[in-house]
Amino acid sequence: MYKIFTPQSNSNDEFVFIAEWKFKNNEFVKKGDHLLSVETSKVVEEIFSENEGYLEKLYDENSKVKVGEVVGILNDKKKLNLNKNLNNKSTVFTVKAKNLIQKHNLDESLFNSENIIKEKEVLDYLKKNKKVSLNDEDSDQLIILFKKEEPYHSAIYIKDLGIIDLSLLGSKITKKEEYNFAGCKCNFFKLKTKNKEEMVNFLKEPAVLTEKIIKKEKSSKGWAMTTESANYILKFRNSRSKNIEDMNCIEWLVHGLEIGGIQIPEDVLTADRLKIWAEKKLIKVDKKNNLEIFQSLY
Repeated sequence: MYKIFTPQSNSNDEFVFIAEWKFKNNEFVKKGDHLLSVETSKVVEEIFSENEGYLEKLYDENSKVKVGEVVGILNDKKKLNLNKNLNNKSTVFTVKAKNLIQKHNLDESLFNSENIIKEKEVLDYLKKNKKVSLNDEDSDQLIILFKKEEPYHSAIYIKDLGIIDLSLLGSKITKKEEYNFAGCKCNFFKLKTKNKEEMVNFLKEPAVLTEKIIKKEKSSKGWAMTTESANYILKFRNSRSKNIEDMNCIEWLVHGLEIGGIQIPEDVLTADRLKIWAEKKLIKVDKKNNLEIFQSLY
């Protein structure tokens, strides 16, 4: 009697998937014959017999089996009344498929199948059920705008609402297709807030910039469009204002994020400091994964 074990193809796999048996039960197998094929998360591996004998299968095709498990036996003689009720089949997922399922909080039972579930099957499900845009990283995002390679301004993109910011014209919500980026390059970061509704309600409320910035712009027309204006608030304070009527654009935006449940240090009150914080605490959105309309801004 010779036992047939599932191989350890790579250190990451705990299970393999029996893709195909090349012989039937009680069929004679010679040494060197291609006995079966197993599928791991990365490859399909052919298993060749190291002995000869009459095959007794313990697992059927499409079964999920632990690495190192005995899946069959080569007997010296044909065996009568072989067990026809082989071990149950179960769904197996590739690593990429499993990661995608976890990312979108899906139940694995949605993919109850005798076949191995790959990333494509999960993406097809998401597309069919409109749970994700395959070309877009269509999530809420923090946007840092750069002028002359210096962080200059910031805004928040809220899916299904638009881009929200505070400027000389006051607070406003603009459709992403109509927002004026004024030739700025941008960094984009994923935003996940615990209290999104409360944050959005705050950002929707009418607001105006601190009088300090408005006076400076009145005395020097066009000054607000220069990089100098980005750090002007530091002439007055080094910690954020708590007074809604005395905030610059970053203080106001950060206040909204804090209402949303995100903790941000008190000294984050300029676009530059917000960028530094975001790079440490948030996930940057890659160009290829972002909305098509944002891809030209990298």
